[in-house]
Amino acid sequence: MIDFERVTTRGGDRGESSLFNGERRPKSDLLFAALGDLDELSSALGLTRAVVREANRKRELYECQQVLFKIGAQVATPEHDPMYRRLELIEDADLELLEERQERLMRRVVLSNQFITPGDTAMSAHCDLARAVCRRTERTVVMCIRTHGLTHLAPAQNYLNRMSDYLFVLARYLEQHHE
Repeated sequence: MIDFERVTTRGGDRGESSLFNGERRPKSDLLFAALGDLDELSSALGLTRAVVREANRKRELYECQQVLFKIGAQVATPEHDPMYRRLELIEDADLELLEERQERLMRRVVLSNQFITPGDTAMSAHCDLARAVCRRTERTVVMCIRTHGLTHLAPAQNYLNRMSDYLFVLARYLEQHHE
């Protein structure tokens, strides 16, 4: 847990911000774009979680948010820094759990072969918005991998890819089951 003494530090007033290890970089650095997208994705998942009624779905969305914290820590900490070795990293089990959840939902939904227009229900629309943010987040992480050579973020990319699939299926489930 990070102990914040105050919210306004003025540390970013010159257009720079710090990575987790204290390294200063321009706010225009692609890593901060990825961190911002991860933050927005977590907020979109939180909004979805707030409107979903079913306890199991709320828990699943919360657990996705927790995995996003792992991804954020990996993005915000240079791999060569000793702090990186102390991070809780994305594991195969995180990916497998998301895939299992998607498969369970798939057994309960009918997928159309036409493009989906979000908005049939408020819950599914929130979920579709989270899915769109997730796709953008994945693209930004891919840019970090390709531009900065951060291949250690590949498991995060894979997780985000699966998360967007899961959110698509979850949105259809929410439409069809009016949870």
